[in-house]
Amino acid sequence: MVTSSVTQRRVFRDSLIVGFAMFAVFFGAGNLIFPPQIGILAGSGWFEALQGLLVTGMLLPVLTVVALGLGGGTVERLTTPIAPWFGSALLVVTLIVLAWMIAVPRTASVAYETGFRTLAPALDGGVWMWVFIPLFFVISTSFALDRSRVIDRIGRFLTPLLLALLGIIVIWSIVAPLGVPADTGELAPFRLGLITGYQTGDVFGGLMFGVIFIEAIRERGYTEGTGYRSVLIGSGIVTFMGLLFVYGGLEYLGATGSGLFGADVAQSELLTHLVGALAGTFGANALAVAVLLACLTTAVGITAVLGEYIVKWSGSRISYRTAVLTVSLTCMLQAFGGVDYIVALAEPIFQLLYPVGISIVLLGLLSRLFSNDGVWKGATLAAMLMGGVDFAFALSARLGLALPDSLKEAYGMIPLSSLGFAWLLPTVAGGLLGGLIWRFAGMGDRRASAADAVTERAG
Repeated sequence: MVTSSVTQRRVFRDSLIVGFAMFAVFFGAGNLIFPPQIGILAGSGWFEALQGLLVTGMLLPVLTVVALGLGGGTVERLTTPIAPWFGSALLVVTLIVLAWMIAVPRTASVAYETGFRTLAPALDGGVWMWVFIPLFFVISTSFALDRSRVIDRIGRFLTPLLLALLGIIVIWSIVAPLGVPADTGELAPFRLGLITGYQTGDVFGGLMFGVIFIEAIRERGYTEGTGYRSVLIGSGIVTFMGLLFVYGGLEYLGATGSGLFGADVAQSELLTHLVGALAGTFGANALAVAVLLACLTTAVGITAVLGEYIVKWSGSRISYRTAVLTVSLTCMLQAFGGVDYIVALAEPIFQLLYPVGISIVLLGLLSRLFSNDGVWKGATLAAMLMGGVDFAFALSARLGLALPDSLKEAYGMIPLSSLGFAWLLPTVAGGLLGGLIWRFAGMGDRRASAADAVTERAG
């Protein structure tokens, strides 16, 4: 009984440690701009919108790491039933398109628009953006190049500091709200929260960095028979609760300000405006400092990871220094477009990729129910096709292009399309059809799930 009690305490302690580390990775300073915007737009429909954000911005990122942990520990092992090359290709696309083109430039833009412009309103002018953003990348590049531990120490300090500030703001907004959530006329708040949750990119963040947390669990001596699943799921619960507290609280803050601020307020400025109205100039400035420095640490971390992957992909023909400088220079050019430009660029890309990412996560979680690879192949192909349709709709909306009404009507007839899940039933149908074709083609049960491989290694 004593041994069991000690083991339970150890599992609980390690779940907290790994869970907080996972939360720190998902909790990117650049993501803070989205929940308040959802609240402002949803107004009195904020709770329904929160449910949509909960799915794509909180629950699915956590389930991504769980699926990875149960499916072999790496993206390559998890996606083996689709094709031997699929996991590597997905990582390349994710890192180049989402991390390189979107995540790093967004940190610089958010640092300027949310941090610098709040701290120095007198210097708010176009010319200062051309000074701040290059300086931001000079600093982030210098840290990434020498892989200094200084930025790690700052990061360990800043995440708790930023979380503490946000915790105070969330509690303050509940105890003394700015106002009553207004009726904004938003007809589909759930879909608003769901689609905006894509912008966090955390499902793909889980695919990219989930192996870090899985290895951290294994390094603590856990195997399949000694609490591995308990710590994996426990740390996921800790992460989810942290994200729910922060994102949910910030969305509610936005909703309480829906009667004070219009939907035309820039996303990057909204949070500091809300905090300024709630806690005054000092509160807004304190948040701006924390966000600015947290954006810097995030940029350094992602730039370093991208540099290391480029060296690996090139077979060391490209040096780490050249890789980091290339990433920083291209990201700096992208950052000059500003937050709104980057968010607008990202939306169609996320609509294209997210159905595939989510389907892989769900397949990984339910892998023991499937007896052949055809389910994975069919579901992934259908998700890719539906993602392409969503991409076409999102891109045409951004470019102001009119698609045929017949196409819109046909899309609207797909079940769950009004909720943002038009891809779900076609993906399920694709999986079932792929499984049947695979079976009748005589391919048999050749798929050995990564989860079974983990069990065999643990035994």
